[in-house]
Amino acid sequence: MAVNGIGGGLSAYTQYQNMAATTKRTDTTGKAAETAADTGVTVEFSDEAKEAAAAAKAAETETTEENKVDEKQAAREALIKTLNEQLDAHTQQMQNLVSQLLGGKPQENGWSLAETYRKLAEAADPETIEQAKKDIAEDGEWGVEKTSERMFQMAKALSGDDPTKADEMIAAVKKGLKQATEAWGEDLPDISQKTVDATIKKLEQWRDGLSSDQSADKVAEKTQSYLTNQAQSAYLAGVA
Repeated sequence: MAVNGIGGGLSAYTQYQNMAATTKRTDTTGKAAETAADTGVTVEFSDEAKEAAAAAKAAETETTEENKVDEKQAAREALIKTLNEQLDAHTQQMQNLVSQLLGGKPQENGWSLAETYRKLAEAADPETIEQAKKDIAEDGEWGVEKTSERMFQMAKALSGDDPTKADEMIAAVKKGLKQATEAWGEDLPDISQKTVDATIKKLEQWRDGLSSDQSADKVAEKTQSYLTNQAQSAYLAGVA
């Protein structure tokens, strides 16, 4: 039994819903038709119903893609938040150490960060020195591999994982190295240059980059902070 048009009181979207419960079949003339799965009734849908079905399917696809984009953005923001918290925690730890070892005395005018931590290395207790050595070891939290990976992941996250501007990010890392060197007051320890080289290598392999000057400035800023924190541990460890 065939029901032509279906119209008569049913909306186009109702027809679309009905389409979801049908299966394809081929009649004896080879013409494709739709057969309701539960009744076996052959149904010919109107053009309006087919257009509604296509629109509904497109809307579902668009919603799914939007959800995926939102999830990726949330993941990037969570990563940035975690990396910033780790960096802030270590920076605060170093500031507390400076205050403790210098007895709360202000630094002399003209002192650089390098001179400050050279002084701290002379006054630090054996436990602090040993921890610094562990921190910058090959598998340490401020070693080349883990520090370069954090810098690389920060660059990726700030870029929105945009795979187009690795060279811009490499330039930002180099800018951060220059800023860190100026803030340090002299050349950074060898471990810092090795870390920059490792970060650039990761970016070159990734060959995807950030999409705006603002993001690049943030990468440069974070690079400076990471390298400064690393250099502080290196000085305390007596390797610079």
